[in-house]
Amino acid sequence: MPRILVTYASRFGSTRDVAAAIAEELTSAGFDVDVLYANPELDLSKYDGIVIGSPAYGQNWLPRASLFVIGNAERLANLPVAMFTTGMLGVKNPKMALREHNEIISTLSEFAPAVSPVSTALFHGSFDRKNLPICLRIMDRIAGTPQGDQRNWDAIRSWGRKVGDLFTSHLRHPSSGLDSKEE
Repeated sequence: MPRILVTYASRFGSTRDVAAAIAEELTSAGFDVDVLYANPELDLSKYDGIVIGSPAYGQNWLPRASLFVIGNAERLANLPVAMFTTGMLGVKNPKMALREHNEIISTLSEFAPAVSPVSTALFHGSFDRKNLPICLRIMDRIAGTPQGDQRNWDAIRSWGRKVGDLFTSHLRHPSSGLDSKEE
């Protein structure tokens, strides 16, 4: 049974929950799936595919997720890889959020050019101002970050199934799967 790693970085747990939902879809598709917090030193030799996700903060992924990609670029170059970004920007400004997501993926590819995701996705997250320190709560009130759970579970699960199909196709035909990018 092919083994997949779904790895993520998360500040408050929203991205972890998205990673878990994607893992459920991959498990349903017949993969043996591990869901682990992003760590550049994870042993990737036992995996046949990797899904990586992080929330976007300040037009970047969290450092652990970025360092996971960069630190494992050589190994990831030989595996089907899918990447997802979560965040709240898209709730108010979908075009700006998609631009930010694409720039994050582009920046990662500058540092790890051999890593070519078979698919990437952008999802809304979940945000509760009360998780912030008091000084950031005040600043966030001015910024007006949307509150609450904005995640679209149907879209998340649908993308998880799509990634499963792409990984299955790659594992059946290894020479054809890494060149087709999908957004």
